[in-house]
Amino acid sequence: MKKLFSVIALVFTAILALSGCVNMNAEINVEGQNKASGVVQVGINKENLQGQSIDQVMPSIVDVAAMEKQIDGQWTYEKFDDGENVGLRFDTEGAMTYTQLADAFKIFGFQFALADDGKEVTFSMPGDKAKVDQNFTEANVAVKFPGQVTSHAPGVVDGHTVTFDLTKGASVYQATGTFDHTMLYSLIFGGALLVLAFVFVFAFAPKGVKEAH
Repeated sequence: MKKLFSVIALVFTAILALSGCVNMNAEINVEGQNKASGVVQVGINKENLQGQSIDQVMPSIVDVAAMEKQIDGQWTYEKFDDGENVGLRFDTEGAMTYTQLADAFKIFGFQFALADDGKEVTFSMPGDKAKVDQNFTEANVAVKFPGQVTSHAPGVVDGHTVTFDLTKGASVYQATGTFDHTMLYSLIFGGALLVLAFVFVFAFAPKGVKEAH
């Protein structure tokens, strides 16, 4: 994260200048081999809007045309209001390759890498606590794997997801998880059973039925 989160800065420059009370939560979802998607949600506490709605504030703090030009072809966006915070949520335009996803996240200043060996997938991202502290009161990156989390440093594990709190600082954020082949194996096993069932039925079918075939 060598540069300021460009799209985030573009969207919340005015808020950053006035209060610095911006929270950011990013998600990287590994969906399969060389297949992943992402989410970046950026918001501020409603108290900072002094009674105004996000729709009222947006025109004064966001250069929508410039933002849409930067994210075109990689991200879609929508406004959100969770009751406490309001802001923008960015979603990748469907699943991408690891390289495409990493390139898409560079728009927000993230520099990470994903790689797999067919059995496990590894996430790695350098840290920059000073940059985070300058701009965010909350900054988290969650990496969700298809299967079990096998290692992480640092981060907190919840099921198949590792969440890194960037405000705590680390030189590198790393995590490794497995692919979940359960469904594939179930399909293969189920298909084999189906074939065996047909063979069994045909083998023990009455003679007339066999001759009809």
